[in-house]
Amino acid sequence: MIAPRLMSLQIQPKPEEQQPEADLSIAFLTWFEENKRLIAIGFGLVSAAVVVGIVNRNVKDSAERSANAAMFAVLAPGAKTVTADALAKVAADHSGTKAAERAQLLAAAQLFEEGRHADAQKAFEAFDAAYPDSALASTAVLGIASALDAQDKTSEAISAYAAFISRFQDDALVTDARLSKARVHEAVGQFKEALALYDELGRGGFNAAAQDAALRRANLLQAHPELAPAPQVLTNAVNVAAPTNSAR
Repeated sequence: MIAPRLMSLQIQPKPEEQQPEADLSIAFLTWFEENKRLIAIGFGLVSAAVVVGIVNRNVKDSAERSANAAMFAVLAPGAKTVTADALAKVAADHSGTKAAERAQLLAAAQLFEEGRHADAQKAFEAFDAAYPDSALASTAVLGIASALDAQDKTSEAISAYAAFISRFQDDALVTDARLSKARVHEAVGQFKEALALYDELGRGGFNAAAQDAALRRANLLQAHPELAPAPQVLTNAVNVAAPTNSAR
């Protein structure tokens, strides 16, 4: 009966090898005392960042309100005649705001309305360069093509319309771009290109652009009947097997 007792004694740790468990609370307090200066600095930095964020947001909100007020003063019904220069001044004075972005595009559009097509083209190009990812970028790019079109720069206008169609395939203005491009093709005698675009627009559903395209297509074919697609004759080939004489 001695062997089991010896075995049980062998697997017990020696008294001098047993260590008391560390007191986590004491360890934390010790660490806190040693690092409280760094903690205070970190807390101060976080607090400062929060305060700066709030101040910046308030400043931004204030800037937007001021910019919107300035633009409203230019566009208000009771205001004097709206001019591109007045809108451009709002954009320059309130740079960095959403209102300034809208004012810059409106200034370009106003230049177009005033018949200053070369200046409008440059203004639309400047907007696209400054705000390429803006939700208003498609309007600016179509404005570039329209300004070139208005200057009778037909080859450049066709390229600009094509660039718009390629870049903004899902934009609501793409039908307008296709129709304008087709019209320019027709104006310079590129009838096949125009007809192809009219046909494409006609397949786009029932809308104003499709109706306009259908009318222009009909007029084009009336003036140039040789462009009408040749009628397709559908024939069913019938193979008739020759009767064979069976051996009697």
